[in-house]
Amino acid sequence: MAGNFNCVLNEAQFELAFPEQVGNRPTFGFVKDEADWDVKKNDPTLMAPGMPTGIGRLMKFDRFVFTSGKLTMPDGVEVRHWGFEDEHQTRTFPSPIIRVMGGDLVQTHLKASKNRHTIHHHGIEPDRDNDGVGHTSFEVLGSYIYQWRAHIASSGTFFYHCHVNTTLHVQMGLFGGLIIDPYEPEPHPDGKKPIADAPDDWRYQHERVWVPYALEPDWHTLNHLAGFCGEDAGLNDFNPRYFLLGKHPQFPDGRPILGDAEQPVALTMPAGETAYIRIIQSTYHPCDLDLGDLGQFASVAETDGRAIRTGINLDGLGGGEAAIAVPWNDWQPHHLSSAQRLGLLLKPTKTGVYPVEFTYRHWITGAKLGFMRTTVTVV
Repeated sequence: MAGNFNCVLNEAQFELAFPEQVGNRPTFGFVKDEADWDVKKNDPTLMAPGMPTGIGRLMKFDRFVFTSGKLTMPDGVEVRHWGFEDEHQTRTFPSPIIRVMGGDLVQTHLKASKNRHTIHHHGIEPDRDNDGVGHTSFEVLGSYIYQWRAHIASSGTFFYHCHVNTTLHVQMGLFGGLIIDPYEPEPHPDGKKPIADAPDDWRYQHERVWVPYALEPDWHTLNHLAGFCGEDAGLNDFNPRYFLLGKHPQFPDGRPILGDAEQPVALTMPAGETAYIRIIQSTYHPCDLDLGDLGQFASVAETDGRAIRTGINLDGLGGGEAAIAVPWNDWQPHHLSSAQRLGLLLKPTKTGVYPVEFTYRHWITGAKLGFMRTTVTVV
């Protein structure tokens, strides 16, 4: 029966991990340390198409599952959340950002001491054993190291999340941002590019990561496998009561969300400089974005971790097709679906305080469910 099939959890099959060869192509296998990586990144037989030899760091991230987080809502209600704690013992909501450069070899060490979980790097396409999709590979009880390499052509905004009982676990907080910066061995004085082959005038001096999120408190009382075995746990009925940007809830009086030092939201920047806003739509109703007068200074540079280009190149690397930025007022509709990401370039030339508003709407009726507001101040 389908319900019984859905109950099957596949334990980590460590002998399948890090195959030395996929088809006729050799792989890195598991990279043990810096010395091992120095050898392998210089071996031309191990390079993906378009990847030069000799570049990239070995980047290691720890992610420990915790289930004891608390978010306090404007009405005083405390809501339990889960998350991935990082190697610095940071516990936040959403989980801490993973940030790497093109060419880096990434090792994400998942530790799940209770119940089975995975980490799926959403929008990245590693081999099956490192993809973190439980039913096509395995769930992890204990620990496991996922390994993948960021291609130099794949800079952009992604996210990572647990892929066990995904609908519930993402709502509970088992997700975080994943940013791949373009490969640049030394910092540039004018800032980073958002896209590897972007023109130099796209370099930005300011950045924000905005994570619109709607919270359904009843879901946050459920067991981690609720609905997993075919029973009706109500996971088809999402009725959010609170609306947040990252960990910061919107107050009913409409005051803008400013954020804090750990997770800033509002932005202040000088006129004539450039900012890059990364947006990760993290929940299950569609979300509209109104930039108001700020829209005249905004353009879309990427969507879902992919640059917008003048055409399609079938080698998949974007070669020969220029990256372009679409003016915000030409990008219609101003609408974000579940899991969608946008990268916005802001180049304001006029000072002022610019309100920004996200509106969640019911996915069937279109009725307004809630909103989140913040500001961009240009000085």
